[in-house]
Amino acid sequence: MADTLKLIRDLTIVTGIYLYFIAWVYVNFYYQQFGISTASIKIDYSSYLMYSYNVITSASFLYWVKVFVVLVLIRLLVLFIIDLFRQRYTFFEKINTLLLNNLVMVTLKKMIKQYSLLALIIFLVLIFPLLFKVARRVAADNYRQDRIHTENLKSVQFIFRKEADLVSPAIVLDSSLSRNHIFYNDIAILKNDQQQLLRLLAESDDYYIVLQQRPFNKALGALPLGYIYYVNKKDILLSKIILRSL
Repeated sequence: MADTLKLIRDLTIVTGIYLYFIAWVYVNFYYQQFGISTASIKIDYSSYLMYSYNVITSASFLYWVKVFVVLVLIRLLVLFIIDLFRQRYTFFEKINTLLLNNLVMVTLKKMIKQYSLLALIIFLVLIFPLLFKVARRVAADNYRQDRIHTENLKSVQFIFRKEADLVSPAIVLDSSLSRNHIFYNDIAILKNDQQQLLRLLAESDDYYIVLQQRPFNKALGALPLGYIYYVNKKDILLSKIILRSL
């Protein structure tokens, strides 16, 4: 019973490490595509495990799980065939008995038993690059899907405080920025997003991080130009998140 509990504990620890690893890789590469550093946003460390669900349910991850299962089944099949072969031919049984009683074979068995843990550790280390690659691939795929289907992201609209700088509703845009200014349209969208183009990506203690882009054009096939804005919470009087029906 104690050995079983110890095995369950060890498996839980190892599983937790791998789930955290793939979640960390996924989150970092996903937000990296948007030009956002995860160091600047609010993600609780315990929440990382929830992001691992995106990876372990992906087609890429399930593909490698199937490959691993197939390899295990092939190994079991080979061992089963060898076992049948030995049982059928008494000659091989005698050879097998002689080998088992041989000092070299006994020593070999002891070595295998002694270094089985080391072999397991090596195996666990070797699959880290594979999980890294899969998590990164899933992050890139989900980034593209979210850029294509921005309706999956929550819309957000803002009302700015009167004392806010150039984006204040109390200040006429023409008096703060000329129409030729590169940020003129950006400020207009942030102040009055009638088409609900702003999408909430993340937030930090000080900023709302939002995406603004036009709808995806299936005819063109290429992702539309997108913009990331850091909206200072100190300038916001009211923020409205728009929830879509499922």
